[in-house]
Amino acid sequence: MDVSLGIRLAACLSRQVSMSLAKNVGGWSTTRIGRFYNGRHHTTVLHAIEKIERLRQTDESLDALIEVISAELSPDMEGCFTKRFRPEWTTSLIDAVADRVLKKIRRLTTEDKFEGPLALDR
Repeated sequence: MDVSLGIRLAACLSRQVSMSLAKNVGGWSTTRIGRFYNGRHHTTVLHAIEKIERLRQTDESLDALIEVISAELSPDMEGCFTKRFRPEWTTSLIDAVADRVLKKIRRLTTEDKFEGPLALDR
């Protein structure tokens, strides 16, 4: 597998997860999310959100990761983090989480440890 392809696919997945979080945790409209991501069409955003929901149904680790991230980002959750939460942090947090997910995917891809439905065809 071409490593650059793996990185591009990882970036795509990271962006799709971020879009899903922006919609489901941040409450952003698909139009707003599309504008945030370099003017993407709202149907592109909708496709990304639906894809992540399908993947969550088949990949327990991705589902768990998104649950944890959602809980940390949600202003409705109790705990140390949410006591310091400010609504204007949402965009920055989503970007930071997306960056961490992308780095993890890159590492797993380059170490040839990526398994399950998200594994790249070889």
